[in-house]
Amino acid sequence: MDGRLGVLGVGSQGEELYRHVLRSPGLTLAAHVAQLGWTDYEAEHAIEQLRARRLVRLTDLGEVVADHPRAALERVVSAEEARLATRRQDLARVRDAIDSFVTDHRAGQELSTSDQPLRERVDQAVLPSVHEHLVASTVGVIRQATAGAPRALDDYPTVRQQLAGGREQRTLYLPDALHEHADALAAWAELGEQQRIAAGLPSEFVVFGEEVAIGTTEWGRGGGDYVLLRDPMVVAAFIALFDRLWAAASPAEHSDDASGGALVEWMQQGLTDEAIARAMGVSLRTVRRRIAAMMSEHDVSTRFQLALRIAERRHKS
Repeated sequence: MDGRLGVLGVGSQGEELYRHVLRSPGLTLAAHVAQLGWTDYEAEHAIEQLRARRLVRLTDLGEVVADHPRAALERVVSAEEARLATRRQDLARVRDAIDSFVTDHRAGQELSTSDQPLRERVDQAVLPSVHEHLVASTVGVIRQATAGAPRALDDYPTVRQQLAGGREQRTLYLPDALHEHADALAAWAELGEQQRIAAGLPSEFVVFGEEVAIGTTEWGRGGGDYVLLRDPMVVAAFIALFDRLWAAASPAEHSDDASGGALVEWMQQGLTDEAIARAMGVSLRTVRRRIAAMMSEHDVSTRFQLALRIAERRHKS
């Protein structure tokens, strides 16, 4: 079965029984069971799903009767659409309230700042949730020095949302990442992450704005637990270290369209940002953010200079 009714809570057997009833009206449930070769339990489970949605009913003689499917299914779909619309309204109210909850959280953080430890150990197992919390509760540039694989996109919905909203994230990777994790890097670049390749990294760390940093418990060694650092001088030192590494690193050159190669070619052909967005299957905001990020990474101020700089790099390579 194709499972079209699964969205309504009707399983494959329920749908099969429904189709059988439509094709063979006037039969009792026992007759349907015999023709389908089901057990009584399977039949009872299937018909209960259909009766719950009022797609079929039993007569006094035990016959299974179904109304015209257009009327019956239109009624069910309309009810589900109304329920979905209400659900969307409820979720919209929650979204509208996020800022007020953030204000409450910020007020609470300000009151409890003196109680927060300047150094706090973070188990590797909970690192993604801690990372998400720090992204949500801070502002400013996110600076990452990543010695291994890029972070899994599915584990960081808040990061993705903030990047879509325009927050800046800069990440340093090692050269091997371009070859071993090209698809993951391209996915993060698609979201707007600025990426550079460093010859080496002294250790892994992340700095959230100017407020907090996370590093490995043992400097220069990954794979273990992490430590959260709030001391302003320590955070400033991490920022200075990152900015120095960033200035010396090279822009990441991907091999696929997400790297900007095709993007630059379309720009050279005179396509508008809107046309490029349609060709790449992304939003207009994504295209403009990517162009701005590439101009920043290549240290140029115009699109023409960007095209020349990329052409020079390709020629050298």
